[in-house]
Amino acid sequence: MSHPTIQHWLTDLDRQGKSELTLAGYRRALIHFNRWSEQSYGQAFDPAAIIPRDIAGWKAYQQTVEQAAPATINARLVALSRFFKWALAHQLVREDPTASISGLRLPARRPKALDDVAVRRLLRQVHQSGQLRDIAIVELLLGTGLRISELLALQVADIVLKDRSGEVVVRRGKGGGQRRVPLTAPVRQALRDYLDSEPDLNVDDPLWVGERGPLHDRSAVFYLLRKYARQAGLDDRLLSPHVLRHTFATRYLAANPADLRGLAAILGHANLNTVMIYTEPTSADLAARMERAELSVS
Repeated sequence: MSHPTIQHWLTDLDRQGKSELTLAGYRRALIHFNRWSEQSYGQAFDPAAIIPRDIAGWKAYQQTVEQAAPATINARLVALSRFFKWALAHQLVREDPTASISGLRLPARRPKALDDVAVRRLLRQVHQSGQLRDIAIVELLLGTGLRISELLALQVADIVLKDRSGEVVVRRGKGGGQRRVPLTAPVRQALRDYLDSEPDLNVDDPLWVGERGPLHDRSAVFYLLRKYARQAGLDDRLLSPHVLRHTFATRYLAANPADLRGLAAILGHANLNTVMIYTEPTSADLAARMERAELSVS
């Protein structure tokens, strides 16, 4: 079992309200280091005796001998770093041996998004349901990339619909920012149909209502998305409001490859670097580019 000091740390974290999942991950990481240390030195694990060279050796062991995934190694390093910061604060060690050890750089990965076929299948399924509120929610998420918190915070007055244009006013964006996002024709029509079906809504009312009143619960949105995903023959475990946000961003850049600034404004990101992730090429993209390069000299 783990060293008493490790158990003391985990107990302290438990009292602070850390989740069982987090505690289990930390425990596995510290036990892994504990065992490696004892096997490497033939001595009982002593936190006060650990030096930076030991952390570097453990990291190298995971890379070369275990060939562990970089994300796994980084997670273990984070756990060990937090343990030693705690031990230092409690004067159980004289220095933090993890302070100079950096994690592994992970390859940038494009966020998961639905492909065009999946988008069409999802939209077809929700439209076939005839549920005007659900249609409006899915069309709005796919057509604007709103966060679920922004979606649920909308009021009727935040939807501005004109004959040939429209916009949604996001008043409670991340970081307290406000922005206006244009609405395409299909999204405007879905919202207009929904609002026409709810004539009792006032401008200051929450936009989304159901049989039990205003819709505030995130789980309800997750439920309806997964319901339609299952009905459309899609993997419902992979569908969420955030996946639809990524889907919007991916589709937007596919149509407007150079417009990172526009995408950042629509999504409510102040930093352009945040949307650079959508430009990361996939393995298939790289393979196709290499083939084109080869053909150009043949």
